Amino acid sequence: MKLPAAFEKAASRFDALSMRERVLVLGATFTALVMIWMLAILDPLTAKQRALDTERTALQDQIAAAKSGVASANASDPTTLALAKEKQLKAKLALINTHLANQSAGLIPPERMVQVIHDVLRSQRGVRLISLHNKAVQSLAESTRPASNANADVTTEGQAEGPAAISGPFVHPVELVVEGSYLDVLAYLQALEGLEWRFYWKVLDLETTRYPVNRVRIELSTLSMDKDWIGV
Repeated sequence: MKLPAAFEKAASRFDALSMRERVLVLGATFTALVMIWMLAILDPLTAKQRALDTERTALQDQIAAAKSGVASANASDPTTLALAKEKQLKAKLALINTHLANQSAGLIPPERMVQVIHDVLRSQRGVRLISLHNKAVQSLAESTRPASNANADVTTEGQAEGPAAISGPFVHPVELVVEGSYLDVLAYLQALEGLEWRFYWKVLDLETTRYPVNRVRIELSTLSMDKDWIGV
């Protein structure tokens, strides 16, 4: 199939560049792609998730305070007011949980990430998988954790144990390293982006090992209310 004239012209100009100039062009292109993905997709979604989770944590604290007020109230009027306040806060909390669920709609389930990455890789030519592994699960609620819990027992994955355990939503990251030519790797990334499932794109690092082979490290993530990698 004949390529468009503009593409052929660009390819000819690229071939005419020196090795150093090619590496600089490829690095700049990948950097631009990373910035576009992060600015357009990752940063707004993460900020909204954390804002909702902060509000949810505050509401949970208010609900606990309302319950304490109900338990200590002796007169009927204060008790009635406390019960009404608790009901109002629970309704608002349910609304925030609904917003969080809608924010996660369309994201790939954590248990399917590795298999989907393998499936797309098998359908792409010229791209070789070097490594693929799950990274430690992180909670979006960590930044809103009360200071009084700062000295709580923590597991190797950074999750608190016992009564101070952090709630979801949780970020499930996967890191993969692939090798291939610039166009082959780009085609693989476009195939991942074109799936019916959505990912968060967090890291995209390019290293030219030997021309025209490039080694690319990619970190993808998804959200889940469960902190475990179920089925992986």
